[in-house]
Amino acid sequence: MKENDIYTISRINNLIDKKISYCDDFRKIKIRGEITNFNGSYNSGHYYFSLKDKKSSISCVMFKLSTKSLDFKPKDGMDVVATGEVSFYKARGNLQFRVRKMQETGLGDLYIAFEKLKKKLAEEGLFKDKKAIPQYPKKIGVITSASGKAIKDIVNNIEKRWPAEIVIWDTTVQGANSARSITKNISLANKTDVDMIIVGRGGGSTQDLWDFNKEEVVRSIANSEKPVITAIGHSTDKTLSDLASDKVAATPTKSAELAVPNKVEINEKLKNIETRLNDLINSKLDNLTHRISISKNNKTFKDPLSKYKNHHTNLLLLKTTADKSLNQLIQSNELQLDGFNNSYVLNNPEYILDKKVGKINLFKNELYNNITSYILACENKVNLCSENLKSLKLSESFELKNNSLDLIENNLNNSINATLNSYTHDLEIIKNNHVFTNPCQILDDKSDRITEINKSLDAEITKTLNSNENKLKILEEKLKILNPEELLEKGYVVKDPEEIRKSKAKNVIIIIFLAVVIVLLILLSLK
Repeated sequence: MKENDIYTISRINNLIDKKISYCDDFRKIKIRGEITNFNGSYNSGHYYFSLKDKKSSISCVMFKLSTKSLDFKPKDGMDVVATGEVSFYKARGNLQFRVRKMQETGLGDLYIAFEKLKKKLAEEGLFKDKKAIPQYPKKIGVITSASGKAIKDIVNNIEKRWPAEIVIWDTTVQGANSARSITKNISLANKTDVDMIIVGRGGGSTQDLWDFNKEEVVRSIANSEKPVITAIGHSTDKTLSDLASDKVAATPTKSAELAVPNKVEINEKLKNIETRLNDLINSKLDNLTHRISISKNNKTFKDPLSKYKNHHTNLLLLKTTADKSLNQLIQSNELQLDGFNNSYVLNNPEYILDKKVGKINLFKNELYNNITSYILACENKVNLCSENLKSLKLSESFELKNNSLDLIENNLNNSINATLNSYTHDLEIIKNNHVFTNPCQILDDKSDRITEINKSLDAEITKTLNSNENKLKILEEKLKILNPEELLEKGYVVKDPEEIRKSKAKNVIIIIFLAVVIVLLILLSLK
């Protein structure tokens, strides 16, 4: 190479490719490192990932033919030994390691630290509580590098979608002081009046994004009073800050879509709502106009007093029916009184007493005969037994039995006398009863009560009829005042059709009010 030679990109890449291809040191070598940025989701079946250690990383590719020999599924954080050769992709000028074989050796140190911190923070509940993102934010804070590509994507997309104020905190997102810078600016943003915060940066390796896995950064995002959207790296990059945030965007551009609505879509929705409202209003106006035209031809509207005349007629019919029912009730009660007056029992109470006395005497005689016959039978039995006992020389036993029979006889006589006295007392009470001594007094009391009821009913009916007649007179006067024909007689100016159309809504409201008043008056009359 000469000092003053100028090379094209293609030529310099070809020279690098030849140097690497013909160098035996780059053929069939083994590399140990930790897998990062693994992507094995392509339909081609190829694996694309990086191998890294504490200081550096290298891009790797493992083609489909080689992946078939693997006895495990590669994933981020896995410590492996890869066998292959170093190659150079001339089209992009990228150095890469083409993996032929790969063996698992264990989890990498960074991955172990990642999982340990993730478990600790999850147990504390740092990833559970999520704050709602404002639907229409007025002011948005952005924490990222002011010189990076991410800030341009975020700002441009927000300005296209929504007229929100954007406040940018220039932040170091990679390097020794990045964690301190991120936490500081998150704290500053929380002291301002921003509605939400976007924390983001462009893509990179796991090592480049590692500061977003540090505990102080994760805690500052989780403890933020303002809602936080993270947009760290690309869709394949996942950090602990993403787990702690309230929303996760796949890219910085997507974070703007999550933060603000699309004004074009909102305008379209508003237009649709406006159109629907106009259609609804027009439909209501047409409906009301149709109902008004029908009401104008209604018989009740033209002659509202006709309905009240019908109600007056019905009221008279009810009065006639009530009078008829009352007369029938009075006649029925009078017939009952006549029946009581003509009752044989009331006119001849002594007949009932004689009948009761006859029954008691009959019962007394029957009871006396039964007792006498029973006593005679017992005496016969006693005599028979006495004769038998005499033959057996049991005179003392017969005397005891005889005494017992005397005692039984005395008890029976006492019981009979008590029963007869009870019946005699009941007969005396019946003789002295008010019903038998003065039966006509009861009929007189009933008659006086019916007379009082008749007077009360007449007074109540008269009061009700007078009240309804007064209400009808008041309603007739009000209807005369509100009669549309009288209102029309006062005079109206015929307006231009265009003016009528403009005042359509006002006329509709007036007509509805009049209709409501008429309906209320009708309801009051019915009550």
